Amino acid sequence: MGMATRINAEPELRRFIDAHRSEAAAQERLNAISTLAELNAILSELDSELTGAVIPLEQATRPPKVLVDSGHTAAGIPWRLLQCPGGPLVLQMICQHINIALWIQEC
Repeated sequence: MGMATRINAEPELRRFIDAHRSEAAAQERLNAISTLAELNAILSELDSELTGAVIPLEQATRPPKVLVDSGHTAAGIPWRLLQCPGGPLVLQMICQHINIALWIQEC
């Protein structure tokens, strides 16, 4: 993956973070989801290019090789942007029922 893909992915990932950072209803919805289908419904409503996956807590809390940014939403949902070596820029969030990873799928 080249730098151009990271540049394209980062604004889309930040748009997702910004859409959920401070709006209480959006954060409650993230904390309420428990399936990939529910996550995909949120992505569809946001007209997002992101691909989502449900990940185990161990993966969501493992120290990243390259941390780009991290924080918490107003409701305390931890998030982090990390660069996978040789792979995509990934957003991970630890929600109440599931942990999610979001990225832009290459071709």
